[in-house]
Order: sequence, then structure tokens, then C-alpha cells
Amino acid sequence: MHFFWQVCFFYLNFVENLILKIDTTMARILSLIFFCLIMNLAQIVLAQSNVRNYAHHPIYIYNFCKFTQWPAVKTEIKIGVLGNSPLYEGLRRMAATKSTYNLKFIVEKYNNPNDIKDCDVLFIPFTSPFDVKDIAQKLIGKNVMIITEDEKHVRDACFNFVVKEGKLMYQVNKQQCNKAKLKVSTKLLSLGIIVD
Repeated sequence: MHFFWQVCFFYLNFVENLILKIDTTMARILSLIFFCLIMNLAQIVLAQSNVRNYAHHPIYIYNFCKFTQWPAVKTEIKIGVLGNSPLYEGLRRMAATKSTYNLKFIVEKYNNPNDIKDCDVLFIPFTSPFDVKDIAQKLIGKNVMIITEDEKHVRDACFNFVVKEGKLMYQVNKQQCNKAKLKVSTKLLSLGIIVD
């Protein structure tokens, strides 16, 4: 984020020097164009940074778990995070506050796909270097809810986080949920974007 503002100031100085060398009408036009570009870029950067700060992701994942039925009754839900993601700490806080005597949340971090074992939910961040399709293939029949945050992986995940008009939303892949034998409530389906 800091780098973005440094680039903006660099271009501002560049345009200012350029303006001094050309006539005032052209300078005003260039200033206006530059101002519009900077404001659009700032909006995009701020919207993405607010969404990627993972403040709301744990709440969504909690509700995905709460409103999804696994084949066997769960008294414990193990959530795995593949690789490094700031979401890991947010999920740990969620587990500490939302666990009850009826349902306990356990959060684990996996450094690579070979470490994945006995998890009920697997979050794969957009920065993951691992092949999501390959991971999904290995987890078929294990009743694992795969959650991603990249639209190119929506076909291999049960839920996928997306940003639409600056808002965090989620896509639901009913086919993947069925493959994992997970019954998603109509409430979750109605609030999400259904992917066929």
C-alpha cells in the first residue's frame, strides 16, 4: 500500500514538471485526467485491501459450517488453512469465541497438501502455489468443504470468496458440495451466488 502512494507522488511530480512546459489549457486537461486516474486507482487499491484484510472471512466460514450438514453428526469441526494466510489467526480467534459444548472448532495450518489429514474444512488462499484441482481430486469422498478465493478455482471448491462492487461475497458450487456429501442449507444458497 505504501508503495502505491510513492508511485502516485512520483507521477504527480512528473505531471507537475510536464505542466510547467506546456500551455495552460493542455495542462488543465492533463491534470484532470491524471487526477481521475489516481482516484480510480486509489479506490481499487483501498477496496481490495479492505476485502483482503480477512476481517469478515472467519464469520462467513463459521456460517458455512453452521448451515451445512455433514453425513455424520459433528461435535468437532477441524478447519485447515493451506499455506501462509492472515486468515489463520482470524479463524483461531473465531474458534476460541464460537466453540460451544455442542460444537468445537479446531484450526490447523498445513504447509503443503501432503500435510492435510482429517480436516472437515480446507481454506486455500489465492496466494497458494498448489494445484487446487489436484487437491480437490485427492479429497473426493472425504467430506471436506473446500473454500477458495479465486474465481478460477470455483469449479473445484464448495465455496469461493469473490469481490463484487467492492463487497465480499461468496459463490456456492452445489455440484462440489454434493460430491463431498455436504448438504448446504437453503439460507446459505439464497445469500450466495450459485455456480452451475
